[in-house]
Amino acid sequence: NPPTHHPHHPPHAKKMALSMMASSAIVARPVVQTRARRTAVRATGRVAMKVVARGAAWLPGSEAPAYLDGSLPGDYGFDPLALGKSPAVLAKFREAEVIHCRWCMLAVAGMLGQEILGYGNWLDAPNSMIAGGDATYFGANLGPALFTTTAAVEVALMGFVEGKRGAETDTEKRIYPGGAFDPMGLSKGDLDSLKLKEIKNGRLAMVAVFGMFMQGSVTHTGPVANWIAHISDPWGMNVATSNSVAIPYMHPEVFASGAGSAAYWAAAVPSWYPGV
Repeated sequence: NPPTHHPHHPPHAKKMALSMMASSAIVARPVVQTRARRTAVRATGRVAMKVVARGAAWLPGSEAPAYLDGSLPGDYGFDPLALGKSPAVLAKFREAEVIHCRWCMLAVAGMLGQEILGYGNWLDAPNSMIAGGDATYFGANLGPALFTTTAAVEVALMGFVEGKRGAETDTEKRIYPGGAFDPMGLSKGDLDSLKLKEIKNGRLAMVAVFGMFMQGSVTHTGPVANWIAHISDPWGMNVATSNSVAIPYMHPEVFASGAGSAAYWAAAVPSWYPGV
């Protein structure tokens, strides 16, 4: 019989083989566990996920709705009535808010500018046309102009412009058209920062216009005159001490019928307001 050959394995070879076997076992275990998890996921159709809600900046300690993820300009998680839960409705609200912001910013500039430059207040501005007089613009006489004719022209022009804007299918372009509406090329810079500034100033302007209208209804003067009166006598001229109309609960006659209610509303709205 031929001699049996017993190969000699050096000690380091045995150590290397044991190390490789241990490594294979360590690597194989997570793979098997991972496959088991995947099989379980396929079988149940459920995946466990941990969702962390975003804090609502408008009310510290509260949570923002899931559909307000902070991607929109000026999104502070404010929607306590869940009016924007539908994506389509949220898009319409967003567009309407931006457009109203722009109109109110123009309105504030006009209300203040007219009075600061000495051309009367915004409450009295339509009176000359209503009385059949000439229309004026910053003191320049524009000739005879009927209130109804002016309103009809403005409605026609606005209808044309809004019709062109509404025909745009892209929501972003409908809100931020650019082009001829950005003659200074501001949108080529930090557009996101400008969007945020616009929505912040616009929201403030909407509140300001509402305040100016309510204030004018009470005092029958413009915001500049009201401010001058307030700083001249802060304790005597303010919403609590000199307000005779704007706080309904202090005037129960507003809820009554007859002469008392009519007198209240006659004092609460400008003379040119429809129905007065």
